[in-house]
Amino acid sequence: MDEKRRRTFQLEDNNGNVLATGVLYDEGNVQVLWRIDIGYTAEQYASINPIIDLMPGIVVLRLQDTCES
Repeated sequence: MDEKRRRTFQLEDNNGNVLATGVLYDEGNVQVLWRIDIGYTAEQYASINPIIDLMPGIVVLRLQDTCES
């Protein structure tokens, strides 16, 4: 069974504070695992587009160097 390739990301404000973390899958699906405004979550989105406006103050979408297969 093939595992989905994924890449972790974090969303930051202009001071470098982490506002949310999640996983971006190669297929384009996104899972948000934690948000500072509402706590631990398990939100899923069909694309990365809504993630940029997920909550006020996001200015950086930082993809992590860890890429799994």
